[in-house]
Amino acid sequence: MHGIKRLEVLREAAASFNFKGYHATSMNEIAASLGVTKAALYHYFPNKNSLLAACFDHAMDAAFASMERARKEGRNGRERLVLTMSYYVAQLINELNCCVVLMEDKALEPEDQAKLVRQRDRFERALRSFIREGIDDGSVVPCDPKLAVFVILGAMNWVPKWFKPSGAWKPDQLNAALAQMFERLVSSSPVAAMASDVGELPSSAGPPLSLSSLGLRGHGARVTKIAKKTDKKVKVGGRR
Repeated sequence: MHGIKRLEVLREAAASFNFKGYHATSMNEIAASLGVTKAALYHYFPNKNSLLAACFDHAMDAAFASMERARKEGRNGRERLVLTMSYYVAQLINELNCCVVLMEDKALEPEDQAKLVRQRDRFERALRSFIREGIDDGSVVPCDPKLAVFVILGAMNWVPKWFKPSGAWKPDQLNAALAQMFERLVSSSPVAAMASDVGELPSSAGPPLSLSSLGLRGHGARVTKIAKKTDKKVKVGGRR
């Protein structure tokens, strides 16, 4: 298999696209970074645009997998929302920037771009539904779900642009701190004070610190659901 795995190519390509931009990155540069020939890349991807599309597919697969896991484990709308974000951010930073949806989607072929728009719309609708569920079950403060999702996704999608695994913050520390922020943003009840220094948070595998007190003791834990799924629309101001 040319001595390299498909996921390795995606990781390196996504990191390069994020750092230099899609148009300024060549297949030769990606191959050189991986220590292989350009022919090895073409074993998996016929051209650079197909490689870009695969990066987006990988990111969206991670998003939907995170959402489904959170849907099963969360006990209310707030938990489902925060867990989705936590699991997704963990994949973004541990997969080394497999998310290029902020800056480079315009470079996709029209068919791939339309597919991405459908996927992102579906993901955003799911997040808004978690917020509406949380408003209904009392775990989320009344707010405009659409605006809340835009704020959260905007913060989350920018992480691969500035986070460096070799930096002062470890992935687990950053993920825990972001989970605290997301939870504090939407929670209808008082939550623990946020960490004043991300670097002082424990660096260990496990659930976000802000959710530990809610009974989520491990990423594989199954939590009894006490919030029923609902499609009820809650109007709290703002336009839909």
